Amino acid sequence: MKAKTIIGLALLAVGLFWPQIQERIPDFTIPSKPTLEIVEPSEEIKEKVSSIAALVTDKEDRMDLAVFNMIFAKRVLNYEAEAQDVQDIYVEAAKILFDKSLKGKYNGYGESIQDLLKDSMGDENHTLSQSEKDSLSEDFNGLAYVLSRN
Repeated sequence: MKAKTIIGLALLAVGLFWPQIQERIPDFTIPSKPTLEIVEPSEEIKEKVSSIAALVTDKEDRMDLAVFNMIFAKRVLNYEAEAQDVQDIYVEAAKILFDKSLKGKYNGYGESIQDLLKDSMGDENHTLSQSEKDSLSEDFNGLAYVLSRN
């Protein structure tokens, strides 16, 4: 009988103080869809990378690659590395993240990325200058932007 009385009093207290209890419960709203905040590149860069982005046809792959390239674009600015190291970092990170899910899936994508890297860094191995890192960042940010838009 004591248990029923305690439960009854607890329910009565909750009922009387429910408005005050509700005010103290935080509002947890979960966004329905995450968003990427990628800086819009110049038209020149969009044109430069649009043919690469067009190679990737699957929407999920496009978003995954957009995030990957956006992160690379941000991080490359702080690398103290040689050109070959940057290429290796990009390839190894892609292998770790995507495993074999993209291997051979988009004909010409790998070669196009290689050309995009060389466009900023050239063919010779050397320590990257800040302007080369800036160029890489702009190109890969542009690729991320175009991948995320289509």
